[in-house]
Amino acid sequence: MSVLRTIVSSSRALVTGAKDVARFREIATVFVGHGFGWFFAQLKLRRELQIDYAGADLTRAAIGSPDTGKRLVAAFAKLGPTFIKLGQILSTRPDLLPPAILHELTQLQDNVSPLPFDQVVQQLRSALGPGFREHFETLDETPLASASIAQVHRATLKDGTAVVLKVQRPGLRPKIDSDLNILRAIANWVEESFVEAEAMDLGGVLRGFAKSLAQELDFRCELRNMARFRRNFADDPRVRIPRVFEDLSSTEVLCMEFAEGRKFSEVLASGEDTRPLVEVYFKTAYKMLFVDGFFHGDLHPGNVFVQADGGLAIIDCGMVGRLTPAMKDRLIDILHAVLNEDLESLARCFYELAIPTGKVNYNEFEADAIEIAERYLGGVPLSEIQIGVLFGELVTAATRHNVRMPSDFTMMFKAIVTTEGLAKSIAPDIDPIELARPFITQMVAERYSSDRIKQLLVTDFQLLSRAAHAMPRVLPAILSDIQDGKLAIGIAPGTLKTHHEATNLQVKTAVRAALTVTCLACGTYCLGLQLPTFGLLGIPIASAVFYTLALYGILRLR
Repeated sequence: MSVLRTIVSSSRALVTGAKDVARFREIATVFVGHGFGWFFAQLKLRRELQIDYAGADLTRAAIGSPDTGKRLVAAFAKLGPTFIKLGQILSTRPDLLPPAILHELTQLQDNVSPLPFDQVVQQLRSALGPGFREHFETLDETPLASASIAQVHRATLKDGTAVVLKVQRPGLRPKIDSDLNILRAIANWVEESFVEAEAMDLGGVLRGFAKSLAQELDFRCELRNMARFRRNFADDPRVRIPRVFEDLSSTEVLCMEFAEGRKFSEVLASGEDTRPLVEVYFKTAYKMLFVDGFFHGDLHPGNVFVQADGGLAIIDCGMVGRLTPAMKDRLIDILHAVLNEDLESLARCFYELAIPTGKVNYNEFEADAIEIAERYLGGVPLSEIQIGVLFGELVTAATRHNVRMPSDFTMMFKAIVTTEGLAKSIAPDIDPIELARPFITQMVAERYSSDRIKQLLVTDFQLLSRAAHAMPRVLPAILSDIQDGKLAIGIAPGTLKTHHEATNLQVKTAVRAALTVTCLACGTYCLGLQLPTFGLLGIPIASAVFYTLALYGILRLR
């Protein structure tokens, strides 16, 4: 396969082909410069891309060195927003990368040089109209933060409300589209060249990544996420989600309240009692995960501020995860198995969550899962159990057995790891299991509530009703297709062979039974004929022969 040919084989080839090739050359050069020359040398595109391998380490060993994670982070940071976001997504996938690299990816910083203010003004004018300044009393030219996708500036509305403006960098989409096109081509090549890569489902990973990136580039998605979080925590004064101003927001600009507060590190340095703060943080994360099924995908300390009253302000809601009611039910089963150290149930629940990517030997899967769980649960006090780390290892082990976890679950595991890690660093004696218990109890109560059971019964009845209603329309079409020879039913060769063998056995048995009955009839018929006899019983010789054959047939039939 030619990766270069794949890159320019899409419907956009005439427009983007040359640009993609130039960008591919840049990507390859950066990775080669950071010690990943072996991988790109396998693509055999040195001449087409004019890659300079001079002085580069082209051995496979270089990819597995102790500093691989740090070099990968440096390469991602240099290549810009697509790869920075890819690194953040990969940091949630313990089934794809080893723990050492995952740890480095979690340290990936998204800080870049700020945009000139005149470009920020141009973006605001384009998104909000030429008279955008009429809405603001002040607009600070110095950015609060500058990342690869957006830059944040403080401002004040005419009514005195302190806000921040999140302004997207101009010209991002064409470059990101080009990067995604190249990554898809490389993923196809990797899956064709390395058998072990098939279980990773790189194409699925990239599809999920592209979807997540598209949502992050559309600030209206973040606006809706923040509005939903505000509704979910409307009754909890300890959690504050900044209010968004929809009339001053667009695809590329987001206007929201300014969230004042201190960083966790500042609270820790002050010497204050951090336990109440950690309890609020845990309960906030657990409510998102276990109750709402709608959770912040990147709840690290940089996105959480401590309010003066001890509450939390949460920002940067572009990356979120969702758990369906069915997925929450599975999560209940998993947590119940952890609390009771029921390792067999834990393995079974994980398997029921998994998506098979090939033939699975469940006994081997269960043995592997139990061995891992014993290391984290066997004789360990509940307060010391690291649920997120345990889940991460189970996800990693699953790939060895041709199964993988849904992307929302891997993001959930990453969220639990982040929550546990931050809490343990601030309050080491905290018991995350005990804090989770009320939420687990609530989930179990909701699962078996009369309203939930009624809802499930109504849903099942509606499905059956729709199927029954459709049957009169569908059945004639199926019968017509069968009659016209348009519908055929196939049988796998192995199944067909089994059916042939069974049929042959049935035929042989029937023939043997018929011959046995015939011999009995012939032997009995010969008794009435004047035929030579032998022995004391005076049985004709012919009858004795037929009876002997019949006896042999009966024994064979048994």
